[in-house]
Amino acid sequence: MELKEEALRIVQKVWTRLQELPQAGPLELGGFIVIILFVATVLFLLVLTCVHCCCCGKQKYQSSRVQPV
Repeated sequence: MELKEEALRIVQKVWTRLQELPQAGPLELGGFIVIILFVATVLFLLVLTCVHCCCCGKQKYQSSRVQPV
């Protein structure tokens, strides 16, 4: 249950920050945007990696073995 409670606490903190965002200063807004862009980039790269590995199962990037003549 500790993990669930910790996740709920983090979500509540984020929700509180989101509610305070209209009154936030420019520095807080900039920091929030940077964090959101970072998280979005990481998630996009994760999805892109999963799609590439699962859907493009071709092994064209492996080195070819040289056959003796």
